[in-house]
Amino acid sequence: MPAYNAVAFFFDLVIGAGIALLIYALLRHSLQELLTNLLRMPEATSFYLRSFVLILLSVALAKVVTGIHMKPEAHFMEYVWAVASDIGGVFDNLSVFLLAYLALVTVLVAVLRPRDGK
Repeated sequence: MPAYNAVAFFFDLVIGAGIALLIYALLRHSLQELLTNLLRMPEATSFYLRSFVLILLSVALAKVVTGIHMKPEAHFMEYVWAVASDIGGVFDNLSVFLLAYLALVTVLVAVLRPRDGK
């Protein structure tokens, strides 16, 4: 049964990283355009995009890195629920991070946006 702990941990890692990378893939293009138009510095755009994906992965994997520790007599369905619980925590962590990142980008846009007539 200890092998089930390792398999559940593997699924946690793969699903957590997959969710983070899916969010990055969905947001990368529009975030890149926004930062390119706003900052007009390719190095800054590259830095913010790399930081964004690293933080997404860190936040997502922070919940699952502790692993799953079930008793040897645990049934298969208990492992499934443990993985689902961890993935729920991944969504919680990612939603808080995305909300904070959205607030940061909103402030950045409000401060640095081009003014009309200038």
